[in-house]
Amino acid sequence: MQHSEAVRDIEADAAATIARGLLLALATPSIAALALDSGVRSAATLRIFAEIVTIPGFLAVAGWLLARQIIRQRPARLLRSLAPMAACAAAAATFAAAAAPLAGHDWRAGIALAAPVWRLALLPVVYALVAAGLRGAPGLLLALAATAHVAGVILGMPALAQFIFFVVGVMLAERREALSRLVDEELEFALASGPFVAVLSAAVAIRFAQTGQPLSIAAVGPIALALSLAAAPAALASAVALRRRPSGEAFARLGSAAPALAVCWIPLFATLIAAANRGAAPSAASALLMAFASLLVIAVIADMALDAREKAGFTGAPARR
Repeated sequence: MQHSEAVRDIEADAAATIARGLLLALATPSIAALALDSGVRSAATLRIFAEIVTIPGFLAVAGWLLARQIIRQRPARLLRSLAPMAACAAAAATFAAAAAPLAGHDWRAGIALAAPVWRLALLPVVYALVAAGLRGAPGLLLALAATAHVAGVILGMPALAQFIFFVVGVMLAERREALSRLVDEELEFALASGPFVAVLSAAVAIRFAQTGQPLSIAAVGPIALALSLAAAPAALASAVALRRRPSGEAFARLGSAAPALAVCWIPLFATLIAAANRGAAPSAASALLMAFASLLVIAVIADMALDAREKAGFTGAPARR
């Protein structure tokens, strides 16, 4: 019984890692948008795409990963398990501040530029503590998340509005066996669900950018909430379907590099943009190129480090015995 539960936990973690890799690939254009002027239409499109898909997706995957700790662990142990995520957020903000002069910014601007990333590491820590306080009362937790979303949209507070996506991830984790059965029965549908939601969200983001309205979820309307709620099950279903495919392994490797990307991606991207443009305004094409280049550099180095650690663990095992 315990063995089968452990196997299911490992499979759930593997699916979450692949989903995180998929979302990192989707986030690359949104990282590029950080270097573009807010008046550029493509920048508005990419930023609203991040608000609709990638940010809700990352928060839902965090909820999926933390669901076991929230449900099973006592408060003290839960705090210890959340410490690495809080440390990752602190490291990301600190590194962004330290590297800001390389991109021609002061430390405050560096932290502000990297805020979309370090907030994604910090918010799940807060959300997990709130969810743990309401364990055993899923209805109350969902009601709180819905209320927080409405309040966050009205008050313009994303941290409140995005809590519902973390809760969706927790609830999906509690139904992971049903999701796995559904994927096994409808494999092609599961594989297509992620790209379908991404393309539909891109169409909505493009249409919204054409209106010229200020960027906000409230301005996009209920369709933004619907697509954001669909992003989590679509990404996780695609990830479960990709587990035994070569492309799934590639996305899993990218997902494993998420902590390194959280710390280094935006500072490296900003430095490359500053070096390439030398004070001139970057084009959308150059920003995309630098975003992909910085992603690949960090992902490759992180993958090499993980491989080296695994090999060291294997070679050290006989000696320890």
